[in-house]
This record gives sequence, structure tokens and C-alpha cells, in this order.
Amino acid sequence: MRIRRTLRTAITSTVMTGVFVLGTGVASASSFLSWEGPQNTGRAKEVFACGCNNIDPNFRAAYRFKHTGQDATMYNQDNCQGQSHFTFHGSQESRDPFGWRSVFFHC
Repeated sequence: MRIRRTLRTAITSTVMTGVFVLGTGVASASSFLSWEGPQNTGRAKEVFACGCNNIDPNFRAAYRFKHTGQDATMYNQDNCQGQSHFTFHGSQESRDPFGWRSVFFHC
């Protein structure tokens, strides 16, 4: 009986550690959410993958950057080409249109 209980405790601890690591990993990803309509209206699209992400041209009417660990640099060209235009170091939101075409998450 003792071996069975020890094994069950070890498996439970391993599973709980995995859940904790996954839970904190997801929570720490910064994200850029953009809307198709002004004042954060209509449909929205979110990007959060490390590296370069293009922003859908139909979703540049408003944005919200949620900073939870990674800074993000904005570019006025697709594929993070050319000079960077702005870098987010904290959360920020605008209900006005923007011209950025891509975002690079520093992970």
C-alpha cells in the first residue's frame, strides 16, 4: 500500500507542477489586439507570437497592447522591415486608427 500511495503522490506533484508552469507561461505572453472599427468596435484580431507578426490591414482602427513580460516593436512596413517606429515597454491602448503594419515581440 505504501508504494502505491508514494507513486500516486509523485504523479500528482508532477502533474500539478506541469499545470503551474503551463499556466504561468501563457499568462506571461504580451499581446497586441486590434479592431476593425473605431473606438474598439467590430471584430478584433490578436497577435502574440514571438518574433514578427503582420497586422491584418482590415484591423487598424484601434488597438490595445497588453504588456505582461515581452516588449514589442512596431513597424510601418510588413514583415518588420525598415526602421522601427515605436516600442511598447508597458500596456497601452488607443481608440484611434494607426498605421503600423507589423509587430515584433521580443521573447
